[in-house]
Amino acid sequence: MGAISLPAAQADDISWGINPGGDEERSSFSYELEAGDEVKDSFEITNYGTAPLELSVYGADGSTSSNGALELLPASETSSYIGQWLKVEDPQITLAAGEETEVGFTLSIPSDVAPGDYVGGMISSYINSNARSTVAVDQRLATQLAVRVAGEGAVSLSLVDIQAQTPIGWNPFAPVEGTVTATLANDGNLRARGTYTVTISGPFGLGKTSQSFESEETIPGSTVKISQHIPGIWPMFWQKVEVSMTPVGIDSLPAKPINATTTFWSVPAGWTVALLLIIAAAITSGIIRARGYEYYDDEGADELKSEKNPTSIT
Repeated sequence: MGAISLPAAQADDISWGINPGGDEERSSFSYELEAGDEVKDSFEITNYGTAPLELSVYGADGSTSSNGALELLPASETSSYIGQWLKVEDPQITLAAGEETEVGFTLSIPSDVAPGDYVGGMISSYINSNARSTVAVDQRLATQLAVRVAGEGAVSLSLVDIQAQTPIGWNPFAPVEGTVTATLANDGNLRARGTYTVTISGPFGLGKTSQSFESEETIPGSTVKISQHIPGIWPMFWQKVEVSMTPVGIDSLPAKPINATTTFWSVPAGWTVALLLIIAAAITSGIIRARGYEYYDDEGADELKSEKNPTSIT
C-alpha cells in the first residue's frame, strides 16, 4: 500500500504529492527492527499547486477499519506506538508553488516493546480555513509505515458474530440469494489475511452451496466486517451456515484453520403454499366423494325399502 488519501475537501489551487525519500522504488515505509533500535529516514513532499502550501507533518497509529481499509488516527487523538515513536525534524513546513523538499524523521523503537507488527502512517496535513466557512477542513495525504519488531510472532484470526438471512422464497422453482455477515478479528501479533469459504446447507446437508472469498489484510488488534451475498440457496426452513478460513501472515506464515457455524430459518413460501393447496384440494375432493357416497347410500336404501314394501294400487 502506498499513498493513502484520507477523507478531505480539495481546493482548486491546492495539490501536492508524497513519497518515501531517497529510494524511488519504495511506495511505503517498511522496517524490520529489534526492540531498542533507531532508524532515520525521510518523507518527500512536492507542491503541485499554484500557491504556497503550509503543511503539518507527523506520524499516527493505524488500524484496519470495518471495511478493510487502513485508517489513521486524526491529529486530535494521541497515538500509542507509531505516532509516539516518530520524531519529525520539521513538523511545520511551507512550500512555494512547484517546490519539493524532504522532511527527515527518526523512528525510535522502545526497548520494552512487545514483538509483532505495528502499522501507522506518515501524514502531511493541510488545514483549509476558508473565510466563507465556519468549519476548518483537514486535508490529509499519507504514506503507510509498517514496523515488525523481532521476537515470537503469532498469526491468529478468529470469526465471531456470524449471521445469515434469506428473503422469502415465493417461487418454488427458483433459489434465492442469502446474505452472510461475520466479524473477523486479528487476535495475534502479526498482520494476517486469508481465503474463507461460506457454506450453506439444509437438513442432512441437502441443497449445499459454497463460495470462497479473499479477506483484507488485518492489523493486530483490529476487526473487519465480512458481508457476502450467496446465490443458489433453496429455502428449507432450517438452514446451517459455516464459515471456514485458513489464515496466513503477510509473509505467508501459516496459522491454525478456523471455522464457525450458526443456523437460521428460511421460508420456502412457494412450496408451502403449493403444499397447502394440494392438501386443501385433497380434503375438498375427499369431502365431495364422501358426500357422493352418502347420497348414493340414501337412494339405495330408499329403493330397497320400496322393494320390501310394495304399494298396492286398487
